[in-house]
Amino acid sequence: MATTTSDEPILVLSEITKTYPGVRALSDVSVAVTRGKVHAILGENGAGKSTLVGIAAGSVVPDSGTIGLAGEEFARIQPRVARERGLAIVYQVPALAPSLTVLDAVLLLLPDSRRPRRAGAAAWLTTHFQSLGLTIDPAATISSLSLREAHLIEIAAALASEPSVLVLDEPTEALGPEETRWLFARIADLLAKNVAIVYITHRIPEVVEIADELTVLRDGHIVGRGKVADFTSDQIVELIVGRSLETTFPDKAAKPKADVVPALEVLDVGGAGFSGVSFSVMPGQIVGLAGVEGNGQREVLRALSGKGLGSGSVLVGGHAANLRSHRTAVRAGIAFLPGDRLGEAMFGKMSVRENVIAPSLDLAMPGGFANRPREYRLAQRAISGLAVKTPTLETPVGSLSGGSQQKVLLARARLGDPRVLLVEDPTQGVDAGARVEIYAFLRQLAESGVAVVVLSTDAVELEGLCDRVIVFSRGEVQATLSGDDVTERSITGAAVLSTTASNATVTAVPRRKRRAFTFGGEAQAGILGALIIVLGLGTTIVSSAFVSPLNTSQLMAAAATLILVGLAQLLVVMTGGIDLSIGSVVALSGVVLSFFGQRGPGFFALGLLLALASGLVVGLVNGLLVTRLGIPPVIATLVTSIAVVGTAQVLRPQPGGSSTDDIMTAIGTTIGGVPLVLVLAVVIAVGLWFVIKRTRLGRGLRAAGSDPMKANRMGVSVPSMRLFASLAAGLLAAVAGLVLYSKTGIGDANTGQALTLTSVTAIVIAGASIFGGSGSAIAVAVAGLLLQTITNSLTFLSLSLSWQYWLQGAFVLVAAVIPMIARLRRARAART
Repeated sequence: MATTTSDEPILVLSEITKTYPGVRALSDVSVAVTRGKVHAILGENGAGKSTLVGIAAGSVVPDSGTIGLAGEEFARIQPRVARERGLAIVYQVPALAPSLTVLDAVLLLLPDSRRPRRAGAAAWLTTHFQSLGLTIDPAATISSLSLREAHLIEIAAALASEPSVLVLDEPTEALGPEETRWLFARIADLLAKNVAIVYITHRIPEVVEIADELTVLRDGHIVGRGKVADFTSDQIVELIVGRSLETTFPDKAAKPKADVVPALEVLDVGGAGFSGVSFSVMPGQIVGLAGVEGNGQREVLRALSGKGLGSGSVLVGGHAANLRSHRTAVRAGIAFLPGDRLGEAMFGKMSVRENVIAPSLDLAMPGGFANRPREYRLAQRAISGLAVKTPTLETPVGSLSGGSQQKVLLARARLGDPRVLLVEDPTQGVDAGARVEIYAFLRQLAESGVAVVVLSTDAVELEGLCDRVIVFSRGEVQATLSGDDVTERSITGAAVLSTTASNATVTAVPRRKRRAFTFGGEAQAGILGALIIVLGLGTTIVSSAFVSPLNTSQLMAAAATLILVGLAQLLVVMTGGIDLSIGSVVALSGVVLSFFGQRGPGFFALGLLLALASGLVVGLVNGLLVTRLGIPPVIATLVTSIAVVGTAQVLRPQPGGSSTDDIMTAIGTTIGGVPLVLVLAVVIAVGLWFVIKRTRLGRGLRAAGSDPMKANRMGVSVPSMRLFASLAAGLLAAVAGLVLYSKTGIGDANTGQALTLTSVTAIVIAGASIFGGSGSAIAVAVAGLLLQTITNSLTFLSLSLSWQYWLQGAFVLVAAVIPMIARLRRARAART
C-alpha cells in the first residue's frame, strides 16, 4: 500500500522504559516510524505493545526515554499536545466516554486546530460521516452504540484530525470483513498523503497484506525488526511466541458414525433477525457460524443461549431443551461465552478464583456456605493446562491480558461441565500463542462429547478449527460446508456471493437504527415542572393563602438555597464523586457573614469575599485530597465536613451576629415580586447548563465522570476536572450560605447541615446519574423548586408529620423513577 517517501521518521521512540508494580512492561525500546509507510508492532498480549503506543499518544507516562514527534522531542507528552502535533490514535477498546453524544465525543477527540465551531458542528460531522460512507447519528449517545459502531466513530474522528501519524491498536477486532476492507481503503488514502501508520494486530495475514515494516516485542524487549517482505508468516509467528509452531490448529474430528445421536440439534428455529435455521453438531465436532456481519448468525448463537428464540425447537443429546431464558438454557446444559468478556461475562475487579467459580456456586459452596479450600481446588482444576498467566488466583481478572482472560472464561465453562458450548469470537484480542492453546482446548472439549459452536469473523480461524461451517445470509442458512469444502475461500465466497445474489445491502458501516426516545435532563425538568403545578394547584384548592405574595416570595427565596446546593453537588457527582461537606460550607459561609452584617455595606462586602474564599478553600482541600492523595471522595469530604463544622462552631458557639436592616433589605430585594437571590440562582443554573452542554470544559467534566480511563485517552485531564468541580462546588455552597443568611440574618453553625442530603436528593430526582457522567443544571434548578414547594405546601395541607413524610417521599419517588424507566427504554431500543 505504501507510496514513495523520503524515509523521514516522524515518530521516534528512543530507549523507552516503563515499569508497573511487579512488571517491567518495556525495557529500553526504540522504534522509528517513517512517513508514508505502515509500521506493524507485534507481540503477545502483555508484550508491551499497547503500553508503547500509549506512551506515544500521551496516555501513559514513561519512566525514561524520549518521544520524538514531528521534529520535537519530549520526555513525556500530553494527549492534547500529541494530537496538536499530528498524532491520532484508535484504541483497541474505543476511548469514548459512554455518557457523551457522538458529536461531543468526536469534538473532544479533535485537536483544537481542527475543531469546528459548535454552532455548525452537527452538520459538519454528518457531512464527514457521509464522506466516509457512515450513517451514524451525531446525537446518539455512545452508550447506546455497539462496539463495532464505536470503533468506526473513533476511526472517523482520527481521520477528521488529518493526522501525520495514525496509530491503530487492534482496529479490526470488532470489524467484519467488509469493515476491514473499508478500513484498508482508508489506510491506502492516508499513505498516498504521506501519513505514517502504526498498526498493532494479532492477525498475521493483515500484517503481510498492508505493512511495510515490523517490530516484534516479547516481554517488553524488541526481539525482531525489519521489512515485512523479508519474513514468512511462520517466521513472524515464531518471533512473536518465541518458539516454532508445528501447527496452529489441532487435528479435526473423524467422520461420525451414522447411528450416533447428535449432541445438539437445531430444528427450524426463528427469532429477531433469523428464520428457518437448522443444523446439528455430532459428538466430537466443532461447528462454525459465518457470514457477513449483521446477517443473523450472531442472533442465532445468542438465541441458543436463551436470548431471543421465537420458534422452532432445540434438542440437547436427543432431549428437548427449554430456552426461554439464560437460566433455563444453563439448566439444559448450554454454556455461552460472549465475545465481550469484561462487559458481559466477567467481573473485572473480582479475582480469578471468584470468576472461575461464579456460574458454579452450588458446586463450590454446597449448602450455601463458603468453602475457600474447595473453591481453590475447583479453580485450580479448571485452569489446569490452560497456561493462565496470573501471579495468584486472587489477582483481579481485569488486570490479566486478553488471552488469559479468555482462558479463565473457558475454564469456567469446563468447571460447569456443559453439554453444549457456544463461543462468540473465541480469540478476539488474543495473541498468536494463546490462540493455539485455546484451539487445542476447544478441540479437547469437543472430543469429550461436548457440542461446540463457534462464531467468528475470521474465515482462516473457521477453516482451521471447524469440522463444519454454517454460512448465513439475510438471517437464513445460505450454505453448509464440511470436509474439504471448509476453506477460507469457500467460507468467504459463500457469504459474499449469497449477499450479491440476494441484492442485500452490506456496507462497512452500521445501518441507521431507529432512534429511541431520548429522555434528557431538560425533559426531566418538564416533568418536575408539571409536578410543581399539580402540587401547587392542589394546595391552593385547600388553602388560597398558599399563593399569597408573602408565601410565594418566601418559597422562592428558600428554593434558591436548594437550587445552589443541588448545582454544587451536581458538578462533583458528574465527575464521579460526591461532596458531603456542602451543608457545612453553607453554615460556615453564614457564620463568616455574621461578623460583618452590623458594620455597614463596605464591611459586609468584605465579609462576602471572605465567605466565598472559605468555600473555595474547602473545595480546594477536597479536590487535593481526592486527586493528589487518592482518598475516596466520600471519605475526603466527610473529613472536611467535620473540620468545617468544628471551625464554624468555634467561631459561633451560639447563634448570633444579627445583620442591620439596611443590609437585610438589600440582599432581600425582589424584582417583579421574584427575590433577587432566586434570580441569581437561576442565572447560575443557566450558565452551568451552557458550560456543561456547550463547551469543551463541560464535555471534559462529563467524560471524566463517565469513564476516567477513556477520558484520559481522549485528552481530558481527569484530576483537573475533579479539582475544578470541587472548587466550583465549594464556591456555590458559599453563595448558598449568603442566600440562607438573607433569610435568617444571623450566623448559626448548626444551620444548613441537612442541605447535604437535600443536595443529593435534588440531583437524583433531576435524573442525574449518581455514577457520574451526566446531569442537567436546568433540571436540578427545577428539582430544587419542587423540593421547596413540597415542604412549603405541607403546612397548608394540615397533614400530620407521618403524612408529610409519605407525601414528600411519594413525589420524590415519582420524580426519580421516571428517568430510570426512560433509561430502560433506551437500553431496550438499543438492543433491537
